[in-house]
Amino acid sequence: MKLSGYMLNDGVKVTFYELLSKIPYNHDNWYIFEFDAIGIAPGNMTMQEFEDLVLNAEYGYRMDWEELFILSKAINDINNLILISSTIPINFVSVEKGVEYVMIRLEIHDSTYWEIEFY
Repeated sequence: MKLSGYMLNDGVKVTFYELLSKIPYNHDNWYIFEFDAIGIAPGNMTMQEFEDLVLNAEYGYRMDWEELFILSKAINDINNLILISSTIPINFVSVEKGVEYVMIRLEIHDSTYWEIEFY
C-alpha cells in the first residue's frame, strides 16, 4: 500500500509529525538515511552535525518509534527525508534495491512531495 501527497496542503505545510501519524504505532527499528530539516536535533547536536551523522552512517541513523516521534515534534520544517523501517540493519544500496527486509518507507522530496510505502 502506498500513500502520497504534497507537502503544501491548502496553504499549510504538512509536518514530519503529521506524516508519522499516518503510520501505526510499532516496535520496529527505524533508520534515517537522509535528513535535511530545520529544528532541534537529538543528542544536543546541531542540526548540521545530525545531518552529517545521518549521511555518514553506513546503516542509517537508528531510532525506535518513541525517539522518532520526539524528533518529529522538534522539527519545524523538513526538506528531504529517507526513513526506513526494517527488521535488520541494511545499507542504503539495499534500500534502493528494495530488499525484503524493508517494512515501511517514508520519503520527503525537495519539501514538495511525500510518500509512505507499506511493504
